[in-house]
Amino acid sequence: MKIQPHIPIPFQPLSSQNQLVQDELTAVVQPIQHARKAALQEAQQQLSAIQAANNDTGEDNPKAQHLMEKFKSGKKLTPEEMAYIRKYAPGMVDYIDKIMREREMMELSMKLAPTKNDVQLVALNAAKQINKNYTGEDLEIRLKHLADAKHEYEKTDEYREKPLHLLDDRPHKKRLWKRQEEPMQPVVNMYKKQQRAQSSPQPKIDTEQ
Repeated sequence: MKIQPHIPIPFQPLSSQNQLVQDELTAVVQPIQHARKAALQEAQQQLSAIQAANNDTGEDNPKAQHLMEKFKSGKKLTPEEMAYIRKYAPGMVDYIDKIMREREMMELSMKLAPTKNDVQLVALNAAKQINKNYTGEDLEIRLKHLADAKHEYEKTDEYREKPLHLLDDRPHKKRLWKRQEEPMQPVVNMYKKQQRAQSSPQPKIDTEQ
């Protein structure tokens, strides 16, 4: 068997070997890094666009601004109006929802109040809390919604049927009749007193001397 002569492999310094490995890694990793960077930039652009849309307060939309003025005056928005705000002024949705939740709590407290006096007390306490916790436009808007909620509730049959206070436990019609009688009550009392005096037996006068 013929023995092949040994051909020595040229010696490469260690630094050269490391450089080759580094070049190969760079060739593999660099495209991945570029792709990740491009994807990250695209995601950031999309996020910025979403945030910009969510922060849109509808300043350039006359109808959206009209609906916001209605809300700031203390009036509720209809479901259709809220849908318009969500579409064209999404940046105001959270603000409106927060105030409406506060208003609903005040309305519920007024409904649960047992008397008319208690309803007034609920409104008074709510006004105190609003004045304590808010300032500026936030204060003004909340006070207007409180006033509107109270005004709307006072127009309901539920409110009219409530007694004035806890001691006034008569039926509503009796209370109404009593209020109508009150201006004439002093005259009625005087008339009854005269009738009792006339019907009582007169003292007998002895004429015998």
